[in-house]
Formats: sequence, C-alpha cells, structure tokens
Amino acid sequence: MKKLIFFMFLLLPLCAVAQTARQYYNRALAAADNTERLKLFAKAIEKNPKFTSAYHRRADIYRARGEIKKALADYTKTIMLAPKDPFKYYARGLAYMDQKAYRAAEDDFSAAVKLKSNNDNFYYYRALCRIELGNYREALRDFAKIKNRRAKGDELIFAEGRANFSAYNYSAARRSFERLLNKNPDNTNALIYIGRINSNNEMYDEAVSYFSKALNRDAANQQALRLRAAAYKETAQYAAALDDYSALIALNPDASAYNRRGLIYEETEDWPAAAQDYTAAIAANPKWAIPYNNRGYAYMKMKNYKKARADFETALKLAPDLPTPHINMAGYYWTARKDKKNMYKNLDLGLKYNFKDFDSLYEENKKGWLFKNINNTAEFRSLTAGYGAQGK
Repeated sequence: MKKLIFFMFLLLPLCAVAQTARQYYNRALAAADNTERLKLFAKAIEKNPKFTSAYHRRADIYRARGEIKKALADYTKTIMLAPKDPFKYYARGLAYMDQKAYRAAEDDFSAAVKLKSNNDNFYYYRALCRIELGNYREALRDFAKIKNRRAKGDELIFAEGRANFSAYNYSAARRSFERLLNKNPDNTNALIYIGRINSNNEMYDEAVSYFSKALNRDAANQQALRLRAAAYKETAQYAAALDDYSALIALNPDASAYNRRGLIYEETEDWPAAAQDYTAAIAANPKWAIPYNNRGYAYMKMKNYKKARADFETALKLAPDLPTPHINMAGYYWTARKDKKNMYKNLDLGLKYNFKDFDSLYEENKKGWLFKNINNTAEFRSLTAGYGAQGK
C-alpha cells in the first residue's frame, strides 16, 4: 500500500504538467498588468509551443507597447499555426500598418478577404493601405464593399473623401467633406480639404476662406497656414503670405518654411530678406540643394556673383540632375562673365535634365534677364527648340 501511495505522488506532477500551459494562460488573462501577462504567456508558450492563442495575446500586448517587431513575430507564428484563420492575417496587417509597411499590410488584408469575404474591417483597412500606396481607385472599390457603413461612421466618410480627392474626383470628395461639416462645423480636416479642392481648381479666394475657418478653430494648424500662404501668393497678397509663413516659422522653423517665405520675398524683390531666409533654410537642412540654388539666384540679383556661383556649385554637387541650378549657372556665366561657351554648356545640361519653363528664358521679369542680348539670337533659340520649345 505504501508503494502505491508513493507512485501516486510521482504521477501527480505529470498530470499537473499536462495542464500547465493552460493554467499559465488563464493566469495571464487574470493578471493585473501587461508585464506580468507577458511573463505568463511566455511560460504558457514554453510549455506548449503550439499554443496559438498565447502567441496572439502576447502579440497584442507587444503591439500596444509599440514593440512592433516582436508583435509581428508572434502574429506570424499564429499564421503558421492557423493558416486558415482570416483574423490572424488581419491582426498582423494592423501591426504592419503601425510600422507603415503598407504593402505588407495590404497583402495580409487581401489574404483575410480571400478567407472571409464578408468582413467590413478587412475591406476598410485594405482601402486605407491602398490610399497610402496611391491606389485610390482600388481603395474606393474596397469602400464600396462595406455593408455596415454606420459602424465606421465619420471615419469612413473622411477616408472616402481622401481617396476621391487624391483620384481627382473633386465633386465626390467635396460631398464627403461637406457631409462631415454638416455634422460638425468645427471639423478642421474637412475644412482644409475643401480649401485644397478650391485651390486645385484655382478658386483661391474661396480656398483662403476655408483655410481661415480652419485656423479660426485651430490657430496653430501648420497645414492650414502653409496652404493659406500659398493661396495668398497665387493672388499676389504677399503681405498676408509673409504673415502666414512667419507664423508657420514661429511654430516650426524648418527649412521648407524658410525657403517658402524666401520665395515670397523674391516676389516683392526684397533680395536681402530672401537671401537671409534661404540661409536659415540651409542652416536647418544643409543637404537640401534647393535653398542653395535660390540663395544663389538672390545673390545674382544683388550682383554678388562670387557668392552666387558658390551656391550654384553647391546645389549641383548635392543634386547634379536638378535642372534649375544648371540654368542659373548658365545665367551666371553670361551675366557675370560673358562666357558664352560655359553658358551654353550649362544651359544645355539644364534643358537635358528636363527644364520646361522655356518662356522664362526669354522674359525679362523671369529668367530672361540672365540671358539678355543673347536670348534673341538664332543660336539660343535653336538650342531651346531642340528640347521642345516653341520659340519666341
């Protein structure tokens, strides 16, 4: 009898082992914090390496903590263990979206759709990926397959508006954003998109009105400031554009904002102010060729030819296939040096690299001043004509 009791005690741990993975899993579900849950899910997986639910739950925690690589590894394991479960692909697709890996996410949502074609979420999130990938018409087809549109509500209306806007279906996009504004007049994103539609249709006053409404609701909205400044520029309201770019710089003094404000100073022919802003843009991003080119042009206007050439050279070193610095360098060789050979060499390179604003080469208020007294020659006209210019 004693031997029998002894053997029963030996068997008890073996029986307990068979239940350990599930016990760890259940304890993890009941745990008070995610750190403890992760430890318990790990033990459950250690005891049962094919415990699909434990991998999935652990992946959810990793994703919530922003540990996307670990989450993806666990979601991938669940797909290996349950390849016919569409929700495993769906979960991994969401994690890929967190990582902005939209192509991989799209593939996972497509796999989920193939396995279960009546799930609205699969279509919705695949459509969002397709918007990011530039496949706007495919995104719209996905949105059209969503049956319970109320469940997504305003999110779906906005996403459809984005897709239609990007596909140049401006009338359909406007209807979406106007629906949102009818529900909530303070929807700044909808206001900005309608403003953008107006700008793209060259209705700049209407665009300014919508951007202004957005800024009345959010005075620090950088996108609205940038877009309104651009619309002001199109209507030659340069003082207003300068105010908006200055406000934008106060919020975010990046290279783009300084460069854009420099272009407004160019419009007002305040060349020292333009050069100063391009210098600030260069300081913010020394590897960006465009502000070097723009500052070089400002220096040309100020007749500081040595500095102009140095800037054009830097711009070309950073971006040798950028056409405008070649054109400006050609202008330097003609205006400052009357060096016809190097002028034509750089002009030819600029045209070769797809400079298409041919008219500006002949107009005094554009780049034509750089080529004064030579742009009226047959040789000059012949060169530009060779690249498709209609001639002057």
